[in-house]
Amino acid sequence: MSILQTEYPFLYRIVQNVYPIGLEVYKEIDGAHDINWTKEFELFYNNQPNSKPYVKRLFLKKSGLSAKSSENRMGFVHIRPLTDGSEVSEFYIKPPDNLKPNNRAYIKCLDLYDEYSQKVTCTPYIMPDAIFGMCIHASVWICLKILHRNRMVEESLTIPNISILATGRPFTDKQGLRFVQTARILRMCKTQAFYINSSEANLTDNQILMDLYAYVESGLPVILGVDIADLNWWNTQRHGYHSIVAIGHTMVNNSVNGFIFHDESRLPYQVLNRTQLLNAWHTTRNRTIRELLVAVPPQVTLAFHIVYQQFSRFINILRTRRYINLNITEIAIQPILMSSQQLIIHLLRTGNTAIIPSIYEVLSYQIENPPYFWVIFIHASDSSRENLEDAIGYFIRDATQNTDLRIFFQKETKTSIYQIKNELYSIKIGHKRKRHLT
Repeated sequence: MSILQTEYPFLYRIVQNVYPIGLEVYKEIDGAHDINWTKEFELFYNNQPNSKPYVKRLFLKKSGLSAKSSENRMGFVHIRPLTDGSEVSEFYIKPPDNLKPNNRAYIKCLDLYDEYSQKVTCTPYIMPDAIFGMCIHASVWICLKILHRNRMVEESLTIPNISILATGRPFTDKQGLRFVQTARILRMCKTQAFYINSSEANLTDNQILMDLYAYVESGLPVILGVDIADLNWWNTQRHGYHSIVAIGHTMVNNSVNGFIFHDESRLPYQVLNRTQLLNAWHTTRNRTIRELLVAVPPQVTLAFHIVYQQFSRFINILRTRRYINLNITEIAIQPILMSSQQLIIHLLRTGNTAIIPSIYEVLSYQIENPPYFWVIFIHASDSSRENLEDAIGYFIRDATQNTDLRIFFQKETKTSIYQIKNELYSIKIGHKRKRHLT
């Protein structure tokens, strides 16, 4: 038997279920620092017999292969010396090989993390100690780690500190949180948090799946509420409301077919296809209500489902007036939330400069923070959507709602049509003057 199987059953279960090639320990440090465990130790475990204020750090590699190759080194995991819940504390392990772009799997919250002087390209994961956190607290921890890495929040928090923000005490008493409370935590970390309820927002299954895709494609982790009885990796008939974190998506035949999740109470890097997700994504057995929670930059006030409604209306208006011949039913879209700087750099790099004058006209009204834009990249229906440069057009909307800017650009006609204060204008590449449209 391996050391994982005999000494670390929680970690062994993860390895068995997530990594087909298998992983094994190639180095162990008994006496490593873990911020989350340090906080838990100070609050509860410091009086326990034989308790230690540090963790074991296990470095893992692919089974049977040399750790001398960086390709074979997978990262590291911290093991709590005492726990009421899981032994696994902070977890920085690369995703399995089957979840890579060559297999049409795209983890959008993947980045190079430099934690405890160790660099690993991964999506951070943690399993909560039930004294201090339930699934929702660990979900927030994962989100804050990702948002801290992309500089959206000033710092990530320990699970006890997340509980303190929510309830005023570090102990959960094994109780979870409602999404409304969780949204408050994210806002207290200086983000804007969108709580979206399919019933309240009157969203169809296709629309809320599009919402989920838009946020994940933007590199923003999304917390979902599911029933564990409908998750195959739980293998239970017991119903229970549970949170998981969407970190990426999969594609089949150039369509988004599923999403990649961290389930902080069971397994990282799990995939649910569209049918499986819709089956599990509900909050009660009697009525299907789908909920999602996502943190966005604080200046962003426009949720994507509203943007998509405006996109559909704008395209239909332009088509009715015969300014364009694009049929919305014959395209594929790739929505991404971008800062103005990111958008301008992209347009300059791809040579789509006709849009820039209309964007700068709006930017001239901004005094303080630069705005963010929702950008819907328009692709041909048979396009893979892997490269932004392959887009045949764009729809751009000011995500801060400081203006009513809407821009449509089609590469074929080399024309930008945009709206400000309910007035339509157009400008062609190579032309300096805009034309007012009736």
